[in-house]
Amino acid sequence: MIDNDIIDNGEVDEITRAHRAEAAKVANKPMIDHLPDAVEKDEMGMLTLLAIPGEKIIIERYATVLSHKPWLDTKTYTIETINAANGDLGLWDDDLGRSAMSNFIQGTKLGYRFKLPAGRVGIGQRKRGRPKKNPTGVPEEAKPVQLDANGQPIKKKRGRPPGSKNRDRDVIMAEKKAKLEARKKKP
Repeated sequence: MIDNDIIDNGEVDEITRAHRAEAAKVANKPMIDHLPDAVEKDEMGMLTLLAIPGEKIIIERYATVLSHKPWLDTKTYTIETINAANGDLGLWDDDLGRSAMSNFIQGTKLGYRFKLPAGRVGIGQRKRGRPKKNPTGVPEEAKPVQLDANGQPIKKKRGRPPGSKNRDRDVIMAEKKAKLEARKKKP
């Protein structure tokens, strides 16, 4: 039973405010269940990290010293160093601009989750910038080359085709009428 002087001091309000704040924080927790695991057991049963230095890793941390183990945060780091023998990770926090440390062996025992980002570098990630000139993937050497009467390759002409700019207006109108009549006949 709650003592009246506790209620009068406002301590109950402080407790309920703390519960509401924690509930709001958990509601904003990002979902990372669909992401691939970054730590797996190898054939000998040892935990191994599936990332290399320079790649990103997502770590979800919990306050394991508290009985209900509340969620602390979920952060993305860049891996700087890996000590596979003891599990130490040297990390770089891009958001705060500082170094961080973690341990993927002890962290998994404590309930931390280590995940790989969905679009790992080089796997399924689209490059930015200008698209390639040869989007079909066929090498330029494998494409058939047109030859002239002497057997020499014909150079590709650049620019507007001749006569496209200075055609007669009557010719253009006749072409448009022919296209319209062809459309009317199709259905």
